[in-house]
Amino acid sequence: MTAKEIIIIVVILLVETFISSLASYFLKKASPADGGSKIKLLLSPFFYLGGVMYVIAALGNIYLLQKLPYAIVLPLGSITYIWTMFLSNRLLGEKITKRKILGMIVIIAGVTLVAYGKGK
Repeated sequence: MTAKEIIIIVVILLVETFISSLASYFLKKASPADGGSKIKLLLSPFFYLGGVMYVIAALGNIYLLQKLPYAIVLPLGSITYIWTMFLSNRLLGEKITKRKILGMIVIIAGVTLVAYGKGK
């Protein structure tokens, strides 16, 4: 694999996981806070925006599955959790705690081990 291909894969991975995380945010935004009417959910533009974003993320994931082994791509998808932590802090005002930071470090360590261990 060339350096250019690796850069393309990394960019697609980061964009795909970010879009997936953002899609979840829009689906949360579309959901009625009181758990109420499904009609309100279906009438919300955020519901459709989140759905479209999930489809776009899935297309990026399919590309990655064509280029990398399945056992590599799925663990790398956990980068979505890191994006989610930052988005929830920025967009929803949720706190980033020491425990969340520790969890993020564990995810990054795991992703690194999986990515570098692919040829072993």
